[in-house]
Amino acid sequence: MIKRILIFSIFLLLTSSCSKSIRKVNSNLTIDDFSLTQFDNNGDKLYSIKSPKSVFLKDIQIYKLYKTKILLYGENKINYIINSKLSSLLNNNKDIKLEGDVRLKDLTNNGNTISANKALWNIDKFQFILIGNVILNNDSINIISSKAVLNKKKNKIKFFKPVKYRYLNNSSDLNHRVRADNAYYDLKNKSLLFESKNGRTRSRINF
Repeated sequence: MIKRILIFSIFLLLTSSCSKSIRKVNSNLTIDDFSLTQFDNNGDKLYSIKSPKSVFLKDIQIYKLYKTKILLYGENKINYIINSKLSSLLNNNKDIKLEGDVRLKDLTNNGNTISANKALWNIDKFQFILIGNVILNNDSINIISSKAVLNKKKNKIKFFKPVKYRYLNNSSDLNHRVRADNAYYDLKNKSLLFESKNGRTRSRINF
């Protein structure tokens, strides 16, 4: 009788240990139709994030989102729409990393679209860092760079060397092509500023 009780106790102990191990392995939480909206102190929308499928990795406290769509607001109006194949919410949702066919559409200035391989967004600093094959397109210009930083608050983009620039002149069959060091593009005023390595030589183009 004592042997039976002992064997039964060992069985319960093993069963309990296996259950805990399985729960730990399968601790990640899958969420369908993920949606997150952030408001400021006045109750105005700052941004919203949507994904048809997301996985919350509990051990490292990171959200993995698929087919991500981000809306950036200003005065409760959508300013930018950002899409990517994959994204991650990091540092208690203060940073967002986007990967794969990152596309940013500017709704405040007609015709501006920006694409890149990857992007990092620091929400508190209003900075959007684009990395790898960064391309800005609109009706007037085409700018290509390996890296760029969009300051959402200032509505300006800094393109890092090497920068390839092409001016699209609708009134002529000729397109002007320029290669330069760092360049700054003002999305609102549609002006492009080139700067040399030493910062002494500058040239500005307005459209």
